[in-house]
Amino acid sequence: MQKSNHGIAGLYGFLANVFATEVSPELLTTLRGPEFRELFTDLEIGLGEEFYSTDEAELADQLAVDFAGLFIGPGHFISPHESVHHVRDDGDYGKLWGADTVAVKKFVEATGLSYQSEFGGMPDHIAAEFELMQKLEARHAQAVEDGEEELAGNLVLIKNRFLVEHLLVWAPGFFDKVMKNAKLPFYREMAGLAKSFLAQEAELLDQSTEDYAAV
Repeated sequence: MQKSNHGIAGLYGFLANVFATEVSPELLTTLRGPEFRELFTDLEIGLGEEFYSTDEAELADQLAVDFAGLFIGPGHFISPHESVHHVRDDGDYGKLWGADTVAVKKFVEATGLSYQSEFGGMPDHIAAEFELMQKLEARHAQAVEDGEEELAGNLVLIKNRFLVEHLLVWAPGFFDKVMKNAKLPFYREMAGLAKSFLAQEAELLDQSTEDYAAV
């Protein structure tokens, strides 16, 4: 249980790094190493042989171009922000700093958590939302290890609420667009991983809420 919680936090953190900014040379070296290559194989993530055989500096440039084309522009790009994608009944969506941006900001403040994101983006950036989930999962794992059942239960409820009210209502569709528009296998596969991971999280929602309902 504890190891699983830490693993979930780690995956949220990994995905936050992937979608926050261009892949750094250090991260790229790690991703091409034997440990991650074996992990990607186990997860049936196909990055292609060129991911491992291309000169590292050249590959880093290619990934940076794909990242910019997908998430930054110029030209048509896919905004990585909830307020752009989450279709709301009140019509306040489709632009930056919309109602969902404010809602996420208030949600983070209400949890008492704080985080610093290297990309310096908005609270409803996909990387920022994954980073929030990472911190919630890490705190939950620590609470379980320390035997703090009430705190662990509260953290599960907070996490599940954020999933239901935010991530699950927009991120799967966002990742569909990334998979459709990515030029290189890397971002296509990472988007697929993120979407599958969120689907698994959604399946666990009811069970985890029931487990701590009496806490």
